[in-house]
Amino acid sequence: MYIKLMLLLFLCSSVCFSQDIQVSGSIKNVNDLPVDFANVILTNSEDATVVHGTTSQEDGRYILNNVALGSYILEISFIGYTTYKVNLEIERTTELGPIVLEESTEELATVNLVSNKPTFIKQSDRIIFNIEKTSLTEGSVMDVLRSTPGVLVMNDEISVKNNTNIIYLVNNKRVHLTGEDLQQLLAGTDASHIESVEVITNPSAKYDAEGAALININMSKNLITGYNGSLYANYTQGIYPRFNAGMNHFYKTEKLDIFANYSYGESELYQYNTSDVNFIENNTTIGTWHSENDRDTNTKSHNANANIDYAFNNANVLSFATNVNVTPYWKREGYMETDAVDSSFSSMNNMDDSKVNVAANLSYVNTSKSGDVFSVNLHHTNYDYDRYQDIQSMYFNVSDQLTRSNIFNSMSDQKTKIFSAQADYSMSFEQEIDLEFGVKSSVIDSKSGLDQYYLKENKYWNDEENSGIFEYNEINYAGYINASKAWETWYISAGLRGEFTDVEGEISTTNESNSFDYFKLFPTLNISKDFNENNSLGLSYGKRIERPTYSSLNPFKYYFNDYIYLQGNPNLQPTISHLTTLSYTLQGTYTFELYYRYEKDPTSELVFQDNSSNEIVYKPTNMEKSIDYGFDFLTFKPITGFWSVYFVNSIFHTRDYFTAAQSGNSTEYNETWSVYSNMMNFFTFLEDRSLSGEISVLYMAPMINGSSDVTSRTQVDLGVKKSFNNGKWVASLKASDIFRTTDFTVKNKYLNQDNQYYSRFDNQWFRLGLRYNFGNTRLTTNEKNEKELNERNRLNSEGSHN
Repeated sequence: MYIKLMLLLFLCSSVCFSQDIQVSGSIKNVNDLPVDFANVILTNSEDATVVHGTTSQEDGRYILNNVALGSYILEISFIGYTTYKVNLEIERTTELGPIVLEESTEELATVNLVSNKPTFIKQSDRIIFNIEKTSLTEGSVMDVLRSTPGVLVMNDEISVKNNTNIIYLVNNKRVHLTGEDLQQLLAGTDASHIESVEVITNPSAKYDAEGAALININMSKNLITGYNGSLYANYTQGIYPRFNAGMNHFYKTEKLDIFANYSYGESELYQYNTSDVNFIENNTTIGTWHSENDRDTNTKSHNANANIDYAFNNANVLSFATNVNVTPYWKREGYMETDAVDSSFSSMNNMDDSKVNVAANLSYVNTSKSGDVFSVNLHHTNYDYDRYQDIQSMYFNVSDQLTRSNIFNSMSDQKTKIFSAQADYSMSFEQEIDLEFGVKSSVIDSKSGLDQYYLKENKYWNDEENSGIFEYNEINYAGYINASKAWETWYISAGLRGEFTDVEGEISTTNESNSFDYFKLFPTLNISKDFNENNSLGLSYGKRIERPTYSSLNPFKYYFNDYIYLQGNPNLQPTISHLTTLSYTLQGTYTFELYYRYEKDPTSELVFQDNSSNEIVYKPTNMEKSIDYGFDFLTFKPITGFWSVYFVNSIFHTRDYFTAAQSGNSTEYNETWSVYSNMMNFFTFLEDRSLSGEISVLYMAPMINGSSDVTSRTQVDLGVKKSFNNGKWVASLKASDIFRTTDFTVKNKYLNQDNQYYSRFDNQWFRLGLRYNFGNTRLTTNEKNEKELNERNRLNSEGSHN
């Protein structure tokens, strides 16, 4: 199959090139000096669409290649000069005489607007948040998501409508990991070229059925040729310092676009936890444990990505993209003290990780004269992760005398390879009817190993019970069709996607094999009605699936101390969810939504205490079902010429049904009403808008997560940005969680389960950033992280529990 697709790519690339007609000339100022880096744009004289673009060279010369015959408008502009326009009738290769630009009589500050206010668009299936040239782009992608309507970020965990099962895309191409890999990618990726963020709550059948929502990051584009780049660095001071620096480079010719990015980061993070457990027998508390845990995590990471687009002509484009993430240094030192009724013990838990993640994509896009689009994508991911862990526990009696010690260590690794191929075709018919269909196949091969040893009589012995290899193999075939039609004030889109999945898992220690396959259909529907320009009604429905991450299926134990460990579950089943949303937008500004979501076999990391052995187990588990419904209100409104406000408020009810595994396997449920509110204030100052800032206030009322009750949290952030020298230099300052109100407590109390833990993350910090832009800074890039497929979403590190 892959050989056929490769042959198709080369066959499609051998198409006829358009006639090579050129338009050329030179640009100078009134002093007869050449003007370099002037923008040269050729637009269609009938509909004003841009068809070609370039910039003048150091000698003032410019050349526009591959120009079709026809009528055009040539527009030449440069900061400080009056824009020059002339009508052209192109019948042959044309050499224009020297064009003289006259200096503008306007003040530079009135024409060089370097900072704008973000805008907000609500559609029936998505929110579109436009941020190009705003202060939000002066930071990382994670910083942008913190300010995006409909997205909640708490302790670097991202959710949409109370669901963390999200697919991420850049320019509609999947580019995502999970856990710490995701945090490194989002925090280390520069946001300066982001145009908008789309939060898609009901994805069409074109997208993988995985993911309860999509977050699509659109990068800005430009037809102008040339080169630009930037160097940036930021310093963050929390409990410990953090540092990140990087560079971007973009080069564009008539046919070739090249984008390259590299960043390096060092960080030290601190986390403090306390936990309390009441061990119960026959409805009586027989023992109480109190623990305090300090953890320091040091990380050094490299991230690089590149994207190369080659346009054979206007109809055929071949692209290659790659992303490399290397974490050669990841060390965590943990110290836990536990007090029991008549004894105590302390544990040192040291972990040393390394990780390499490489992904590559090859894609081809053909656009016919009628506007039909055919695309092919081939993808490969290679993920290699290793961990060494050493745990030492010392036990003391009531007189603080050492009674015994326990030492063990482990070496684990996870190697995952992903191969996939995808083909899509879209066409348009008369009466505004669009049709899309396509196929996809993917192969996943994941292998996880663990060797654990314990010290006895001054010798390390292999712990055969918790050592071995877990192999997981998955093949997925998918096909979809989606149709949409717009007429007058109505729009409807309906699609159907089918996915067949074949899974096999094998555990070496028990020779146990778990194989199964399933075929699922995933319908989607979007209907909207525009009553007038500013008032609309929308209805959407979608069925989705969430497959287990590869490491969550791993049955081996990863210890935090002798009595607390994380264990995977090879019997996890995929989660099926149904989401229905009814929305109404009033005056183009105020949006009201009602939603209802039903999930079958939802997966949650439940906490179980074994009252007989005093063990605490964190285990990903299929709950019976989850029902979630609520009412949302969103608005994005300018208050004054320099101040605008985004506000969202969600009132929702959640009920989770789960099995009490340590209490006779009875079915229990946990439910609550909760509130989530977020208000973002955006400011722009000075006549040239070069000074901007934000103030955000986030509140999360008490909520539930499976069997757990989670206390309320509040977060207040401040940010300011100032540009200098016409945008060449940009300085920024941001303060996060200024009142340190994001600490929270998680409680489990039902039947014979009674435990709770308190967490304090390193969320209170301030950050200083500086950026230098060079080259033709009016260019925007073709940046689009690699076409990583949805299967990468399920990659994460073994034992990544926080």
